[in-house]
Amino acid sequence: MVHDILLPVTGTSGDAAALTDAIALASDLGAHLSVLHVVNLPTPYIGPLGVSNDYLLADLYAELRRQGDEDAAKLRTRLAREGVSWELRRVETIMGDVPRPLTMHGRYVDLSVVPGPGAAGVDRDRAFLFFNGFLFDSGRPVLVVPPRNPAGFPMRHAVVAWQPTREGARALHDALPLLQRCRSVDVVTVDPKVGASRHGEEPGADIATHLARHGLRVNVVTLAGGGAPVAAVLLRHCAETGADLLVCGGYGHARAREWVLGGVTLDLLETLTLPVLFSH
Repeated sequence: MVHDILLPVTGTSGDAAALTDAIALASDLGAHLSVLHVVNLPTPYIGPLGVSNDYLLADLYAELRRQGDEDAAKLRTRLAREGVSWELRRVETIMGDVPRPLTMHGRYVDLSVVPGPGAAGVDRDRAFLFFNGFLFDSGRPVLVVPPRNPAGFPMRHAVVAWQPTREGARALHDALPLLQRCRSVDVVTVDPKVGASRHGEEPGADIATHLARHGLRVNVVTLAGGGAPVAAVLLRHCAETGADLLVCGGYGHARAREWVLGGVTLDLLETLTLPVLFSH
């Protein structure tokens, strides 16, 4: 079961939609929602004469904290009228440390929700910073939601992008509490390679049997990529079947390789059309 959900406020344009989605998910699951409100402060430095610039930053710190108090008050007002169990955690960080000091909070919940990247620029870079931080440092699954339009809950149909890898198995089992609430689940393989160390003789059959033992209604779907990116094939299938959730292992290849050459994780994040649960 999912009893604790964490939503870090990222400072990107996707925060509003992510808050709406996190509230809806907490309501649907009867879960507690913790909103992590961040006040990001400039880094003090030591000048050439060995003098700190702390005194120069005092007024700026005071203004940022005042603005943080106003933003936190608005969040409390919003959360108080939503009818879910909630709390607001206020955290101060130094610029450059985000989100490392925040990911510790992700270790005490069942699931973190973050907005996907928007257009190129600061929003995109910051959204990736939070996603990567929580995926690699929290040890818990991360639900990435579209940055513009709230997804809407409850979830009725889910797609599992299945690869017999550690990341794939981890994502699938982390998603079980959500999958068990769905009416149907598609286990999808794209151009599966058959073999003892790969998908086996019947791609998707073994994991579908396992999910059926958990009481899930499972369809095994094998798709031909036809030269298209795997992410595009998966998202097309999600659209055609009306999926509310996609489950995928995060960064099956080394992260550096995906950033240089591209990969399914990166492609999904940049073309996000529905919530995607990632685990690593």
